[in-house]
Amino acid sequence: MKSFLRLCLLAFSCLFACISVSAQTAINKADSLHNKLLSEMIALPAPNFTLKDLDGNVVSLKDLKGKVIVLDFWSTWCVPCKKSFPAMQLAVNAYKNDPGVKFLFIHTWETTKTPVEDAKNYIAKSDFNFQVLMDLKNEAGRNAAVEDYGVSAIPAKFVIDKAGKIIFKLTGFTGNDADALEEISERITLAKNHN
Repeated sequence: MKSFLRLCLLAFSCLFACISVSAQTAINKADSLHNKLLSEMIALPAPNFTLKDLDGNVVSLKDLKGKVIVLDFWSTWCVPCKKSFPAMQLAVNAYKNDPGVKFLFIHTWETTKTPVEDAKNYIAKSDFNFQVLMDLKNEAGRNAAVEDYGVSAIPAKFVIDKAGKIIFKLTGFTGNDADALEEISERITLAKNHN
């Protein structure tokens, strides 16, 4: 009986040690991501834009001051943009009840003659719940919003703090949806707490 109790105690000790190591590993990973993102923070004024959404409603960045804004520049022909969308949908879902966070998906650099219809069809067919704004070419042939933000490749994401400063800028998409969600969530938290 004593040897059975010793075995049980030993098994319990091993299990407790494994759980402790796993918990510490998760804490270290979260701290590592937090510290990595802290080192990537910037603070640049976010250029204002006024764009129409897919239904023709006007949206202006200046009207959203006081919120953390996540901008995602994309196009229907951009494969990495579309690969990032499942992770972005997870993020939109995670913050849907947070009035202090707003996601805007800015469709730009479209090459077809029907960019609004193309974007609308893609979003509907893919069943994404995104607020899409159209950065259409102006009279001078410019996509003003994407140029004002200095975007050279898409997808390009910007996280803007409540004071209207760009805190993070990232380009491209690699990795998996869970990691991308964790990273965008940490960026949002840092933007919420930025002074």
